[in-house]
Amino acid sequence: MMTKKQIKKAFLAGFIGCLALSFASCDSNEYNPTPTIGSFFLSVSGETAEYIIQTNNLETGNLSISDNNGALEKSGYTWIFNENPSVAVGLIYNQGDPGVCLAYGIKSDTTLTELKQFQIESRFTSYGFFDKYALTSVGGVTPVDESGNALVDGSGNVRSDGATFNFFDLKNLVLTSKTITTLNITGNGDQATFSGIVDMGNGEFLTGMVVSQPKAAGAGGGASSGTITYPDSVWVAAFDAILNLKRIYRDDRISYSSGRFRSQYYSQIGKADDGSVYVFSGSYESATTKPCGALKINKNATEFDPSYYFNIEQETGGYRFRKVWHITGNYFLLELYNDFTITTETAATQYGIVNMGTQKFSWLSNGFPAKNQITATGLPMAHDGKMYFPIVTQGNDPAIYIIDPATASAKKGISITGAKTLNAIGRLIYQ
Repeated sequence: MMTKKQIKKAFLAGFIGCLALSFASCDSNEYNPTPTIGSFFLSVSGETAEYIIQTNNLETGNLSISDNNGALEKSGYTWIFNENPSVAVGLIYNQGDPGVCLAYGIKSDTTLTELKQFQIESRFTSYGFFDKYALTSVGGVTPVDESGNALVDGSGNVRSDGATFNFFDLKNLVLTSKTITTLNITGNGDQATFSGIVDMGNGEFLTGMVVSQPKAAGAGGGASSGTITYPDSVWVAAFDAILNLKRIYRDDRISYSSGRFRSQYYSQIGKADDGSVYVFSGSYESATTKPCGALKINKNATEFDPSYYFNIEQETGGYRFRKVWHITGNYFLLELYNDFTITTETAATQYGIVNMGTQKFSWLSNGFPAKNQITATGLPMAHDGKMYFPIVTQGNDPAIYIIDPATASAKKGISITGAKTLNAIGRLIYQ
């Protein structure tokens, strides 16, 4: 196994004669590298702290938690990774209070560098990337007027239909926020919480809508949705960069598009390589009559494709899913619940591959741990046609499993000795 010094030396040798990147510091105004080659970024947790480990190999050998780049001041970050500009963003939930978030990049000499610390005042329940922004959203916010007074409904009750979006500019390292109102956004009198971010590449992003009645005052819990009035319908909103609502896609063939776990809303929309967007529904609501499945929005289309419908639940033998990740082409990875009856607490540690073009589902079993062996998972990374998935199994160190979607098989990659969990994998690229 190469040491960190050896890794740095190897990378430097490949860059002799190249111009060094003029890299922005934490206090600089702009970060805009040209991507060429990269290094992998791992977030791992030990007994008392969270660490970052940098490596150029995920396939063979092992790393130790002692190979880290230093302990972070806080732990529990959700790490997401953007390609260009190449930035790792660590979001911290902080139980609804403002949390200090982090942005990291990598220099041409392979040095991992903290670009910025920034604070999101609102909590977040969904996240993703759009244009040059890392974007988070949360619903159930009390909207206010220009004087800061809370808006009320016709009965004098304080409204809760606000949705706050936080835009972290990855080039200029500046955070801005905006709250919009969602009352009657679909024309049925309900409000909405948004789930997932898909960049359409045309100045718009798509986000799933969980449309519900206002949450009852004093109901408790962190989720922002109330009673789901229309459990057999799906809505997807298209916004531009200043949150103008461009259109709403709606259909009655599936239920709403979002996974649920406590207060979190997991994205169930994703874009294939040809620009088509697949809108999945895990049919979380017990009241829905629709099986879990997916619809399609063709590239540049303004409505769902009426000829496309994929009944995924029929192919899984009745199991429903919670999370969805795009891998490559038309392949997506599904995280499925372990039981047929589900709640926010139901375990979901079995996985399958769907080819959305051929509408084929395959259980991921060959070379992958069984569902009763998995004790923890992290956020995976799609790279070079494969999915790299952090998994902890009973009595073992956290390891990366490399998933081949074409064969619905996996092989074990590196392990991190001394770590309790492997929270996320990403790739940072530099000039």
